[in-house]
This record gives sequence, structure tokens and C-alpha cells, in this order.
Amino acid sequence: MRFLALLIIAIVCFSHAYEHECGTLNIIKNRTQYKQEHYASLLYKSPGCSYEQYYDSVYSIETPHIQVFYVLNGPHATTKVFADSTAASMEDAWNFYVNKLKMLAPKGLSVTHHFQQPVKNGLYPIEILDIAQLRDPYSLYACSSCYGLTIQPDDYSTALFLENDFLVGAAQSNVFDTLYTENDTCVYPVSKNPLRNSAHNYSYADEWAKGIRLTVFHEFYHAVQLRYINIITDNFLFWFEASATGFEEIINSDIDDYISYIPHLFNDMGQSFTRITRTNSHKIYGVSTLFLYLYHKISNGIDKSIWESISKNPNKSFEYQLDAVLKPMQLNADSVFHDYTVSLSLSGEKSSSISQKYWIIEDQPKWPSAIFYNEDSIKPELESLSFKYYRAPNNYTEPDFSDFVGKASVITFNKGKASVHKIQNTKTLDSLTSILSASDSILWIFSRFGDSESIPIVNKDAAPHAYPVPWREGSLCFAPLPSDKKFFEIRNRRGDLVSQIKYEGTSHCLQEHQVKEMMAPGIYRFRVGNKGKTKSFMVIY
Repeated sequence: MRFLALLIIAIVCFSHAYEHECGTLNIIKNRTQYKQEHYASLLYKSPGCSYEQYYDSVYSIETPHIQVFYVLNGPHATTKVFADSTAASMEDAWNFYVNKLKMLAPKGLSVTHHFQQPVKNGLYPIEILDIAQLRDPYSLYACSSCYGLTIQPDDYSTALFLENDFLVGAAQSNVFDTLYTENDTCVYPVSKNPLRNSAHNYSYADEWAKGIRLTVFHEFYHAVQLRYINIITDNFLFWFEASATGFEEIINSDIDDYISYIPHLFNDMGQSFTRITRTNSHKIYGVSTLFLYLYHKISNGIDKSIWESISKNPNKSFEYQLDAVLKPMQLNADSVFHDYTVSLSLSGEKSSSISQKYWIIEDQPKWPSAIFYNEDSIKPELESLSFKYYRAPNNYTEPDFSDFVGKASVITFNKGKASVHKIQNTKTLDSLTSILSASDSILWIFSRFGDSESIPIVNKDAAPHAYPVPWREGSLCFAPLPSDKKFFEIRNRRGDLVSQIKYEGTSHCLQEHQVKEMMAPGIYRFRVGNKGKTKSFMVIY
């Protein structure tokens, strides 16, 4: 059978400890490192035996749209109940993606790849087997430990494989079994290492029905995606996996497998999603949080629109695709992406600080808490399609927006409750000074999407002034304060000195009790330093 290996997409591969590590990118890397003969020798220990000698009778199960192929002996052995569960999950996936979401139906092969069985006309095939010992190992260097696999042998046609028992590690196994045929003795390695769910700490070898559903909905979606584009590009690599991982959670909300990837998203902030590489490929799956945001907050049909856009403009960036989809909805992609990053920042223990309606998904309290960088001065610089979080060293610290391109928000916390304030321009900061100074803590959120604009810098040279004026309650603030001075004076109408106040930064706020202790109702003047112009303000209470 012709096998061009245009594309291989694995749900995920594993390191020695069998934690989530690799996928498409590692497949590409490993294909450049090993020769076909070398990889094959790691698995089949009897080179004289053909693939066919490692299985005998091939059985199949048919549903309205699916045909499942499996065997009951040898390295690929499974059970009929496992195959029945696979058929049911595949049919559910077909109904969800094709019938409910109205996406293109995947196109399968007429003859299965490994077992070489004819496929009934009109049905989509899936083979259950030990993926590490799959026919044509040259194409599968990175998948000695995969849940499942989708390959694209030719334009728009795909083939699906499901791990037969969720036990992996054949390439490293030192345990062997033997099949005796009429003329040969065929030895093969036995997989012994169970794939595990890290969120709830169970083995998929034991909870295999959950493993089937998780894998089937992920891999079947790859087959759907590949009806819209027949060759993968670097620009779309992250979205293939991010969206398929997101649908895992949409359909199987009790499994929570995606949660284990989110820390990698927080650990690598500031770098564009489109630059995810082999060294940080875990991040791909963490980007499923963006998919979940779009699905729940924008439209459950948005990914269909994204893939339709990709099919029309396959060489355009992801930023282009999302912007093209959101524009007809009268939505700004830059703002949508920023809202996602704000919601994402309130994860884990911080999720309780804000109303549930602002969560991306009900799992948000289960997520790890976002990482906030602590820096004396905040000067954000971001690539397109990236974000970064900062914790201000004190409530008076203002970011340096002089070179920043993107959108910004500040989150204030008071008595455990969060409030989000979007920064429209630097003048917004003046209006927020009293709020920031009175907050228990503040967090800064920055994001950039495509050709974002700079935060407008206005009133940069404005004269120092007090606000709010007149003052009645809350904080009384003074800004912008010059950096070459160290104090400002408050005097009454007669010119008597009320207080000389030291400050740091470009603003300073007095709390309500300080104002009342220092000043009776009336008109006051203040100036920076002990010389120069004074500015009047009124105190009323």
C-alpha cells in the first residue's frame, strides 16, 4: 500500500517515566535521527517473521459509520468488550463532530494499514493494536508509548489506531513472548508499563473505557481536521493538538487529563504559541485552555469556522484565522485574546476571588495557580500570540508602557475579592491610583495578539494634581509626581504647612483615616518640593 507519511499526529507520547512529553514535533525530530532498520530492530526480535505472522484471525465490529478491526492473540491482542467500547465511542465521536457540529466527515482508507483488511464501503475504520509494533515503524519513531495515532497516508485520507491495552514501552521491554507458526517461531516484546491519568492518579490499563473515550475523541478529531487541510504547517501545529485536547475535556469532563499540561503554559509565558518547539511541546496541550475559552465564551461552533478559514487560507497565521472568524461576530480578536489571558490568570486558588461566570470552565479551581513574575520595574515586551503576568512589588509601581505593544489590565484584590480594570491609556492609571493604593494586592496582565496597538501615553507631562477633587472618602492621591523630587507639601489656605510627605515612584495616596487626621474640611494647596507652583484641592466630609 502506498504510504507517503505526509502527516502523523499522535495524541501524546511519553518519556521514560511515562509523563506527557511528545507528539507531532518529536515524531519529526526522531524521523531524522533513526534509520528504519534500527527502529524496527528495537521491536520485532524475529526479523524473519512477517507482520502477518504476529496475528491470525482479524475480527471486526460495525456501527452505522464505523468499522473496528481487532485480534485476540499476539502483541496486538485485545478483548471483544474493549473492541465494543471502541466502536461505541467512535460512533459517538462521529455523531458529535459530524452530525452535531456539522464538520466534514473524515475519509478513511479502503484497506486498513496494519491488518490489511478490506473496509466496508461507507464506513470509517479504526485498528486496535500495540502501536509500538505497528506496520511501517519508520513513520512512527516517536510513538513507542502512545494512546492513539492518526496518520495521513495520502491527500485528505486518514487512518486511526488505538492502543490495545494502554500498556506501553515495548521498545524498552526486556520481557518477551512467542508465537509459533507453521514454519517459524516469532518472538516479540511485551509492553508492561501502564499509561496513567495524572489528574486522578489511576491507570488507563484498569480504567480502559475512559482511556478509549479520551483517545477516540482526540484522534477522531484529528481525522476531521485533516479534511480541511492535507499538510500541516508550523503555524497550525499548536492548534491541531490544542483543539483536539480541548474536545477531550468537552466530551469527557470527568477525566481531566488536560490539566496536567497547564503548568507548562504558565512556565513559558511571553513566547508566542506559534513558536512551540520540541523542547516545550507540553505547552501545546496547555493551549487547550484557549480552545475551551473560545468554545464556552464565544461559540461552540467556532472551531468549525476556524478550520473552514484554514482550508481557504492554509498558509496564513493563526492570528489571521481567528481574526477572520471573529470579525463577522463584531468581535475584536485582540480583545478576545486579552480577556482569555485575564480569565486564565484567575486559576487555582485565585478562582474563588471572582464570580464563577468569569471562569473559563468549571474546572478552574482544579487548575494550578498562574505564575506571576516579581520584578522591581515592570517593562513588558511580548511576541504576538503570547501573554505574561506580573506581581507589582508595591501598589504604587506603574508599568513602563513606552515600548509595549498589546493590551493590559490590572487586577486588584480586597478582602479576597478580585476586580479587573482594563488599561485604555496611561491616563487610566491616574484614575486608578486611589484604587490601587487601597488594594491588598495587585496583579498586572499583559497580552499581545497579532498587530496589537501600543497603550496610548497621554498627559505624560501633566502638572501634579490631587484626585478625586473634591475629596469625600477613600484614598486621596497625588500624581504625576516627578522622579527627581522626594517629597511634597500640603498647606492650608493661609499658607501654613500641614504636612511634608515623602514619596517614591510617580504617585502617592493617603488613606481615608490619614486625610481626616491631617485635614479638616476646607480648601488646601499642595506642591512638589518646597518651591514652585501650588495646586488647590478641596476636602469635604
